Amino acid sequence: MAVVRARFKTIYGITLPFCLLAVGLVLPTATADARPVPLEEARFLMLGGIQQWITIRAADRSKPVLLILHGGPGEVQSPLVSTYAPLEHDFVVVQWDQRGAGKTLGHAGASPQSVSLDLLIRDGIELTEYIKHDLHTNNVIVVGHSWGSFLGVHIVKRRPELFRAFVGTGQVVNWRGMVETQYRYALDRARAESNAAAVTELEALGIPAPDKFDQYLVMRRWLNGYLAPSDVQWLTRQDALVRSALTADDLNAYRQGFQTMTGLASTVFSMDVPSLGFDFKLPFFLIQGRDDHITPLSLATSYFEKIKTPTKRMIIIDGAGHFAPMTHMQQFAAALREDVHLLPR
Repeated sequence: MAVVRARFKTIYGITLPFCLLAVGLVLPTATADARPVPLEEARFLMLGGIQQWITIRAADRSKPVLLILHGGPGEVQSPLVSTYAPLEHDFVVVQWDQRGAGKTLGHAGASPQSVSLDLLIRDGIELTEYIKHDLHTNNVIVVGHSWGSFLGVHIVKRRPELFRAFVGTGQVVNWRGMVETQYRYALDRARAESNAAAVTELEALGIPAPDKFDQYLVMRRWLNGYLAPSDVQWLTRQDALVRSALTADDLNAYRQGFQTMTGLASTVFSMDVPSLGFDFKLPFFLIQGRDDHITPLSLATSYFEKIKTPTKRMIIIDGAGHFAPMTHMQQFAAALREDVHLLPR
């Protein structure tokens, strides 16, 4: 089984309560002269017994479907239409505000909204079955970013026959290894820059215990100063994009969604993707930023090398960090197109 690696140099420019009513426009599925038929949907869909928000956008509804699983937990991407627009030429882009996040959370109002890994897995499977039926397609590819990559592996492990491929980016491997690698990197950088305050606090802290989120936040405060420049820029830009795209109520729900972490804390602290096994019944692709210091490249590479599947590939994007799909979309989209060409016919 061959393992193919490729690299992209940074040479490209970085160039949304209504039951089941569609907010956008769903155009006819076919035309007499077979021209591309665009698709734009934004609506609530009943998944797992609650109304959940989805958007579907494409220049041509016949293209392969990308089911985007957002990170966080709670970091919905559906408001960031312009960021993901470059994918719409070659793919049908499906965004889903997972339960406990974004518009899905906002629609619940004061009603309690149960969140668990098993519920999210079942929601994702139900959504995929809906997409396949609604769009009359068997061509669904899961793209999981960060937390979404962890959720995505669970989904494709449970129901591999539903999907053409899995694509992980900012790939989560395991919480313990991630925290240890983050800590060592932050401390090394602090020492190299003679940052006495950081060195003193980090040395006194030691490697945060896997279940001590307060300790992790102390370490993460210093780590954030040493992220890839593109990641630092994105975090600022993302906040501006979200604020400009959402109403006050939706913005409040967006921010509350990050508190989903409290409901999933034990899941996050015990994340261990290798424990699910390395055999996959579908093509497995990773697209990683070389300078990802949140879900470190070294862990993703070690995990990838153990994956057993007839078709796999890892692409490393130079100059990109944890948020490679957002900051280096042109390279990311090109990598996805190449991955699709490798899929069995």
